[in-house]
Amino acid sequence: MIQMKRKFALPMLLAPLVAMITACANEGAPEAISLADSVFYNGKIVTMDDNFSVVSALAVKDGRILAIGDDEAIFGLAGVDAKVVDLAGQMMLPGMIDSHMHPNQAAVSEFDHAIPDMASIANVLAYVRARAAALPDGEWIWVRTVHPDRLQERRYPTRAELDSAAPNHPVGYAAYIYFPKASFNSAALRVLGIDKDFAAKNPADIERDPVSGEPTGLIRHHTRYAPDAGSNDATDDAQKATLFRSMMTIYNSTGLTTISDRKATSEWMGVYERLNADSELTVRLSMMGELNTAQDRQLSDIKSDINALADRAQELNGPNLQLIGVKTFLDGGITSGTAYLLEPWGKSDLYAIDDPEYRGNLNLSGERLEAIIEATARAGLQYTGHTVGDGAVTELVRAYKSVGDKLPLRETRPALTHANFMTPEIIETMAEEGIVADIQPDWFFLDGAMMAEQLGKYRMRYFQPLHTLFEKGVMIGGGSDHWHRLDPDTAVNPFNPFLGMWIAMARTPRFFDGQQLFPEEALTRREALQMYTTNNAYLLFREDDIGSLEAGKFADMIIVDRDVLECSLDDFRNTRVLQTYLDGELVYASDE
Repeated sequence: MIQMKRKFALPMLLAPLVAMITACANEGAPEAISLADSVFYNGKIVTMDDNFSVVSALAVKDGRILAIGDDEAIFGLAGVDAKVVDLAGQMMLPGMIDSHMHPNQAAVSEFDHAIPDMASIANVLAYVRARAAALPDGEWIWVRTVHPDRLQERRYPTRAELDSAAPNHPVGYAAYIYFPKASFNSAALRVLGIDKDFAAKNPADIERDPVSGEPTGLIRHHTRYAPDAGSNDATDDAQKATLFRSMMTIYNSTGLTTISDRKATSEWMGVYERLNADSELTVRLSMMGELNTAQDRQLSDIKSDINALADRAQELNGPNLQLIGVKTFLDGGITSGTAYLLEPWGKSDLYAIDDPEYRGNLNLSGERLEAIIEATARAGLQYTGHTVGDGAVTELVRAYKSVGDKLPLRETRPALTHANFMTPEIIETMAEEGIVADIQPDWFFLDGAMMAEQLGKYRMRYFQPLHTLFEKGVMIGGGSDHWHRLDPDTAVNPFNPFLGMWIAMARTPRFFDGQQLFPEEALTRREALQMYTTNNAYLLFREDDIGSLEAGKFADMIIVDRDVLECSLDDFRNTRVLQTYLDGELVYASDE
């Protein structure tokens, strides 16, 4: 039998008491017991329990929910010194949960200067001009994590455009180091020694003007030629902690009370651990450990790393900080043209695809993948694999089924990360095998139009088929994959959960002329809320403690500025959080 990590259920002695109090409250006996530290009343409290109950009042004791019910009953539970909060008809929801983030990278992404939203070539050039004005002539300017297929023009900035913005600085537009191409200005080409003759000797990588033969500035595999380390983070542990405190405040402002670091490094685990020891975490953190499965690594070394993470998980196993599993990468991504698909991508200048049979990259598969999954399960950890394309998803689901035939894998809640493209067969197997998934609705909004253009609309039928997944009983949670920039609505991957829920319900990609893309896969409001509350709690093994407002669970809750069950769908995305509570304590209050 696989030994999974223990959950933080209600203490044994308190459980009967809570049951009695709840019964008394439900029977309308306010004089029964007066234990609550705080009482919230006169509100519309969406509990997210199995019945989707809505009540008017809630009582909190020692960081946990003591009881829910009507105002009269809950008032009767208030202690002499209890804090009493009049919700004045406002809506309360459980604290939001994001099942996929990279808060470590996000926290330091703007450590030395603010990075604006860049949704067009004009935005990119404005940013380059601002950096040129701030930096000495000759110093490199890098534009990172701005995906060319997410720009309105869906192309790279040209050499001439970058020259106009910063003629005296070498400029590199490189969305990230693993992207197929990067764009450079004339100053950068001079620094790199890339001229007409050099370009002629390297025609596979250096794009040339067909008439003049001069390099255009577009370079494939640019890290072969340019000093791009892919990161400019120079912070120490103390600075990391400071920046993460600020990041948590922003998360709280969007209603997030629990997040999952989906690729936690040992260094950042130490930062989180120190913050937790000092009681400074204002979000609960569930971590998936980073696991290097490169082909040149011995399987025995990978298994040793898994066991080391399992040992660490015994130490990091508290209500605010826990290590629950490991993450690996099976394929690439949408925005880099490297997701592994069942059918070819098709030729693309933007993604530098020349081969009509190219299907993307599959980095981990077969017996090696199965061995890693099995070792993870036997260590008592959850396994998740980065799988974007339906080819990669198919391979991981196949591997899960194979390992599940040998041991009770379902208990470990085997997971898919992203799983943007699926098939009906995949969904059926997920339901049968208990496979869960963290999915990023924001990608549907940001990338849906481009994917429909590149692959054809018919192949988008099972691009985030959320309704079908719910209908088949597959447990899916909402994640953002937030990893760069701090603005909740315009970060490289936005992390405002209300924006994510709106996308899951509206299914309207940007740059798609306001059209819906397969609206039959839209979620209801209840289902969208479940993705960011109860479902995510299940994905993170926390369903006994968070995700809904029920007696015995932690008092993680938020107050919002509108009725999200009744407001128009267009208005839903504008929902703002007024207050956020963790363990019944206020951790964020809007100044509006």
